[in-house]
This record gives sequence, structure tokens and C-alpha cells, in this order.
Amino acid sequence: MSTDEWTALLDRLEEDARRVLAAAPGAAEIVDLVPWTPPSTPLPPGMVDRARAVIELQRSAMDRARGDLDDVRQHLGALTRIPGTRSADAPAYLDVDG
Repeated sequence: MSTDEWTALLDRLEEDARRVLAAAPGAAEIVDLVPWTPPSTPLPPGMVDRARAVIELQRSAMDRARGDLDDVRQHLGALTRIPGTRSADAPAYLDVDG
């Protein structure tokens, strides 16, 4: 039974990582990832290589999400440096016809 549990978990983790990597630029953070819990039994020795491959894929997905987050932070920082054009209580329109 433990092999089935681990296979299902590794399949899910692999799919989550692939969805992050396949997201449009700047959209990796919107991929909905559901928390998971490890199976109740230790990883079967025959699945170690697969688990390592999934870990590498997850690292790539984390790097991608981190890059998207860094880009968003840079954009937000640039926006905060743009001066406002008027104060909030200033009129939005000017009546030039009188």
C-alpha cells in the first residue's frame, strides 16, 4: 500500500511543479497549490530516484516563482517612485468655458 501512496504523492507534487513552470510569465504565483501530508510509511527504496527527480523539478518551480515575485517587487517599487499628479482633494476637471 505504501508504494501506491507514494506514487500518488509524487505524481501530485510533479504535476504541481509542472503547472508552476508552465504558467505565463508573472503568473506562477497564481497556481493554486494545496497543502499535502506525507504518507504514513517511509519512502520505498525503489522510489528514491523518482523522489529526487521530483525534488529537482520543485526546485526549478521555486526558482521560477521566486523570479516572478522579484519581478513584481521591482514593478511595485517603480510604481511607488512615480509622483502623483494631483492631491486627492483637488478637482479632477478644469472648467475652461466658465
